[in-house]
Amino acid sequence: MGSIRTPGKTLAEIYDSVSLLGVVYKRFKLCKNIDDVYVATTVEVQDDPIAHWCEKNDVKHYRGSEDDVLDRVTKTALQGKADAIVQMGADSACLDFELIDNLVTIYKHGDYDYVCNDLQLTYPIGIYGHVVSVSKLVELNNKQDLSLHDREDVVRYIWEHPDTYRIFNITAPPEFAFPQLRFTVDYPEDMQLAIEIYSHFNRFDFTTSDLVELYQKKPEIFEKTKNLVQKSAPFIKVLSDG
Repeated sequence: MGSIRTPGKTLAEIYDSVSLLGVVYKRFKLCKNIDDVYVATTVEVQDDPIAHWCEKNDVKHYRGSEDDVLDRVTKTALQGKADAIVQMGADSACLDFELIDNLVTIYKHGDYDYVCNDLQLTYPIGIYGHVVSVSKLVELNNKQDLSLHDREDVVRYIWEHPDTYRIFNITAPPEFAFPQLRFTVDYPEDMQLAIEIYSHFNRFDFTTSDLVELYQKKPEIFEKTKNLVQKSAPFIKVLSDG
């Protein structure tokens, strides 16, 4: 709830009296290859409304450190007795359930610690997924020499150490290769776009194909977000390393 750029965004209404967190949860539940969904929130008073939302909507959740997100997510995964998790932010208003199912399938059939699609910017920003081994998260969480950034970003240490971890990154096929688009909610303009998107489709289960088609038919509604700057993402680190 303490977002700097868009305070309170997590429980801001997006569509049909459903909050941003609510639409993320609903789209997560459309995934066929996951067993359950947990909300990993903080113990801070400002996040009490998130815990109350979870309780009201019968959503499983865990409360932990605000700054040590790695510890919070790892303990959430352990509470859920998971072998692997799909780790996502609650700002993913257009979470791609089909992409996540594909990433989980790759993880299950490959010998990987981490499967993702955003080490390079090929998909639209916000259309992503991170599938990670819980045993590797536990090992990582037990390390005593991690930086604050490593603990804030959960999987940062993994993708910064490809020689240590078995990582598989997929790139966007041509029909989804629109990296200039953004479907995450960081800024008020992102929130406005998300509201317009849900209003246009008037449903929760639209796909990334639907989003691309909307962009091709009505590019003007995306103008408001085209100059926004993404502050944190794996591809930004990869690009800066050169």
